[in-house]
Amino acid sequence: MNNWQRQHPAAIFISFLNSLKQLIVTLVLVFIFGQTSQGMSSIFFISFFLLILFGSLISGFIGWWKFQYYLKEDELQVKQGLIFRKNRFIRRDRVQSIDINAKVIQRIFGLVELKIETAGGGSEPEFRLIALKRDDAELIKKELLEGKSASQEKEGYLGEISEGMAQSLSLSDYKEAETKEQESSKAFTWDLTPKRLIIAAITSSGVGIAATFMAAVISQVPQFLPDWLINIAIGWIVQSSIVYVGMFLVTVLISAWIFTIISTVLKYGMFSVTKRGKDIHISRGVLEQRQLTLYENRINAVRIVQNVLRQPFGYCAVYVESAGGGTKEEDLSTILLPLCKRNEVMNLLEELVPEYAFEVSYESLPKESMRRYMIKLFVPLFIAAGIITYFFSYGWLAFIFPIAGGTLGYIQYKTAGIESFKEYLCIRSRQLSKTEVFLPKRRIQDMVHSQNPLQRLDQLFTIEVSVLTTVVGKVFSLKHISSQQKENYMEWYSYEESTETLLPEENI
Repeated sequence: MNNWQRQHPAAIFISFLNSLKQLIVTLVLVFIFGQTSQGMSSIFFISFFLLILFGSLISGFIGWWKFQYYLKEDELQVKQGLIFRKNRFIRRDRVQSIDINAKVIQRIFGLVELKIETAGGGSEPEFRLIALKRDDAELIKKELLEGKSASQEKEGYLGEISEGMAQSLSLSDYKEAETKEQESSKAFTWDLTPKRLIIAAITSSGVGIAATFMAAVISQVPQFLPDWLINIAIGWIVQSSIVYVGMFLVTVLISAWIFTIISTVLKYGMFSVTKRGKDIHISRGVLEQRQLTLYENRINAVRIVQNVLRQPFGYCAVYVESAGGGTKEEDLSTILLPLCKRNEVMNLLEELVPEYAFEVSYESLPKESMRRYMIKLFVPLFIAAGIITYFFSYGWLAFIFPIAGGTLGYIQYKTAGIESFKEYLCIRSRQLSKTEVFLPKRRIQDMVHSQNPLQRLDQLFTIEVSVLTTVVGKVFSLKHISSQQKENYMEWYSYEESTETLLPEENI
């Protein structure tokens, strides 16, 4: 590409549809929760709706016309804006990840969406093209990953060896160089099998979020029912409240579970991760096809997550933290392995990110921290159960929850651990899911310890470690470690020599 380029004209329509989708969601919320029948006629709302659509269409055309990009050898230049003009310069050596998506809208036109993340880019990509031919997207990806000069320098270097240095290199040197070149060109590929895709969908931890959404939708249904049907339903609820509540909860959970299974299959279907050289290529998706490329040497941490449904069967998911590539659905992380056996993780990491391929024996927390984990969950639930018991005849059943909370707190205490392995800090913790995170010392941006008044009674501390993922970074913490553990790991992170190691020299 040697001149300024525009997106495919379909970008106007895609931008218009995105605006239309947001507008429809807003109108639905206003219709459900607002008072649309008082004070204003339907003609006004229709006219206002059409005016916004016309403005969105004009805005989409201006945005397409004034958005241009120019791909050079070492950087990508972008200029956009009609009134407020903006120019961007994205250097190739600052690119963290390149993401190629093919959503349903793009696939209708045979196009893709290209997103480029750079360090410190925040939650939004530095550069986005919503309507691009796949060949053009692949060309941009190839240029920014490899660079035009890379292959030229390589060919020149090999030519220089063959012409100017042939006399000083032996045959074994040539064979060694050829072997290294062949090894670097080898690719490792891991695919998510259909069987494991179904297991990942059935055991997904997104059921809670889906259940909350389903409950919110079901709670709005009575607004659209006639009064006589609502009166019948209320009478039935009064006579059999416990049965109704139970049926309601079961219906919501089953609906949420089915919704989660379908969404997980569509999201992680055809999942494949390929390691070629230092680049990690991830592709996934049935309806929305996504291709993501990460640099191995820009991965800042690795997380191994086992939720309560997967842990009994030995399954887990593996995430990586990097300055680019994360999504809001995955807490700004990038999923590397959606589902695998826990005992397979080290072998797979050895192929994909060998820097993180090691096993750790964690140091457990002191006994004093056990009651801190248990009390935090037990006391609030116990108070709530007492209030429910006072007002409802069957409220005593609510005391099951503080017992479950105290048990969960004890499990959290037994799970928690911390260890330093060579130049890595390893933290294991649990909320509901069990999480292990491996943090290279050189990638840690900040390490902080704190102590609240209750922790001060037992000389316990909370340690927090941050790494770069977005403009604000990501923080991993472990609560209720001992004073000695705090000193050891803060000293491990410090670049200064400890006073204990200096004392013998001072005495001399």
